[in-house]
Amino acid sequence: MTDEARLRLAESRRLLDAGDIDHAIALLTELTRHSDRDVANEAWLLIGTARYRTDDEAGALAAWQQAADLGGSNAWMGSRRVAEQLVRDGKLEDAVAAYREADRRAPPDERGPIANRIAWLLKETGHDFAARRQFNRARGPYGSYPAYVTWALIAICVVVYVIDTALARGTDGGPLTQAWILYQPLVAQGEWWRLITHAFLHAPLAGGGFSILHILFNMYALFLFGPVIEELYGHFEYLVIYLLCALGGGVLTVLAAPQSPVLGASGAIFGLFGVGFVVWRRRHLVLNPRSRMILSQMGPLLVINLIFTFAVPGISWTGHVGGLLVGAAIGLLVAPSGGTTLAGMWSGPAAQAGNNPSVVGAGLLEHAAVYLGILLVLVAGAAWSVNQIQVGLVR
Repeated sequence: MTDEARLRLAESRRLLDAGDIDHAIALLTELTRHSDRDVANEAWLLIGTARYRTDDEAGALAAWQQAADLGGSNAWMGSRRVAEQLVRDGKLEDAVAAYREADRRAPPDERGPIANRIAWLLKETGHDFAARRQFNRARGPYGSYPAYVTWALIAICVVVYVIDTALARGTDGGPLTQAWILYQPLVAQGEWWRLITHAFLHAPLAGGGFSILHILFNMYALFLFGPVIEELYGHFEYLVIYLLCALGGGVLTVLAAPQSPVLGASGAIFGLFGVGFVVWRRRHLVLNPRSRMILSQMGPLLVINLIFTFAVPGISWTGHVGGLLVGAAIGLLVAPSGGTTLAGMWSGPAAQAGNNPSVVGAGLLEHAAVYLGILLVLVAGAAWSVNQIQVGLVR
């Protein structure tokens, strides 16, 4: 695509955004005759968007069909837009055929959502067996998500446990436990890292009732629930969420149980429970069967685990509740970037702003602002706790 073509497409988008539909269509019509198929294809897609914005749905459908028929790297988007319009027109059988064409041409990372839409349409039109087969296909090669961060967190916790246990002398844990365990008086001495590092420890403590079951249970829970949240929010945001939830458990501990030494990943895992529960209740997401099954059980699992937390001696309720509160706040304030809503599946181009880089950037900034706000609140809480103990020493 030449620089001139890019500039003319950019000018067309600017005219569309400014509401100057006629001038935009005039410029785009010239580009539909461009020798570069990708340029012409993009022009037809934008003409369809322009027609749709003026309620000319028949014209929009014709333009998107032109984009699909023309070929090129974005032809699949034309087929997808055609399918979405056919759904709005109530022509579900034709929409299935158009979605299948989009699925055939789409890049791998786009085929999972398309396969899910085909499955829902097949179910809606009474093809239950074909729908089940399509759902299985969607969660198979297209639906798999490499949960790199979850696997890395599990690996770190296991390696830390093995090293710390191997180097332990006596009943007070190994050197990593000594350096990383959360204990408010040590945090007050400037060892702030303990507010996070305690979440990677599972070594035995003297008289604490901890054993290998502690790390086995926590890592199994992380293995089950972590990939679901990681897929919903993406690798980087998931890591931020996990660390904030771990920090939330640590801060509530130094505030409410300052003399209790605490370690373990369960606070961060409870935070993932909180995110999952709120997202499931608040957002109407289209999920693969495994994720749907896991998130639908979040409510009963939370109740059972909270009862277990308060009923069994030696468990840090502050770590669990602190992580849970942070996770619930994130689920309430931050919409998953990797989820598809039932309404959004059939929305028109005007509602599909997620494809616009400027809108995506604004969404990321909003997410970052929420995460930063939660971090500042947690840091303020920890600082207040440390200040209280320092005031007590002065007195």
